[in-house]
Amino acid sequence: MKVGITGAGGYVGAGLSASLIESGYQVTLVDNNYNSQVKKIHDERITWADVRNREKMERIFRECDIIIHLAALSGVVDCNLHPDMAYEVNIVGTGNIAWVCRKYGIDLIFPSSMAVIGNPQIIPIRADHPRDPLNLYGFTKWMGEVIVERFAKGGFNALVFMKSNLYGEYELDGKDITKNTVINIFTERARNGENLTVHKPGTQARDFVHVLDVIDAYTLAVKDFPEGFNIVPVAGGECLSVLDIAELVKKFSEREVKIELVDNPRGDETHTENFEVDTTEAERLIGFKARRSVEDEIKRLLGCRR
Repeated sequence: MKVGITGAGGYVGAGLSASLIESGYQVTLVDNNYNSQVKKIHDERITWADVRNREKMERIFRECDIIIHLAALSGVVDCNLHPDMAYEVNIVGTGNIAWVCRKYGIDLIFPSSMAVIGNPQIIPIRADHPRDPLNLYGFTKWMGEVIVERFAKGGFNALVFMKSNLYGEYELDGKDITKNTVINIFTERARNGENLTVHKPGTQARDFVHVLDVIDAYTLAVKDFPEGFNIVPVAGGECLSVLDIAELVKKFSEREVKIELVDNPRGDETHTENFEVDTTEAERLIGFKARRSVEDEIKRLLGCRR
């Protein structure tokens, strides 16, 4: 089986590419180096290409059996800073990949985000939760869902991962792969003896899932791809507030750190105190269940021996 991956050098893409190579899949790796962390994986070169170039995407991927479309302008801040690029990459680029999949009958895995739902109206959160994004990032991911669903009908199998908030680090070919997520940021600050800055009110909660668990979810889906069009939440099953995270980091830090509440500069994100996600559908459809815990990763990142 031949698997194409966009965003192959990124936080998820690098580890996923390595996992598929190690499992014996043929891979075609693409990245435009905007946020990539590696240029090759296990001696497999990542081709420079941009998902906004439809003709190039077609030339590169038309022999693939599955495309995993990870390339995106990721996160609220980056999309707000570069709104035109967010539209071009997250919406037009996704349309380009979906069109290639339809034209050549290639199955597609597309990562959406919990940001598509805005303020949760129904708890626990499931795949069919109403969409009402509060920011541009969530809107572009919602439009990506719509594009994939409409293009897939009668053309290819598609699986959309409605992912919760990622955390964690891993090593690949001697390099640490990480991202500026709240847990990773807090542990780094604690290692440096710096204060943990929490945006008010601090009780805003999210579900947190380890990046390696997410990589496992993709690998499972490639191994046994479900038929039709499906959306599944990919989550860790741990609903924690930002203050909860800060308290855990403070508890296990070997250096003394303080928690500082500051005004929240982000008015376009949900401040809900309950973000429980129903994780049963991913287990039923692809056999995925998160295996890693926030506390264990915090302790590992802090080098805690307790």
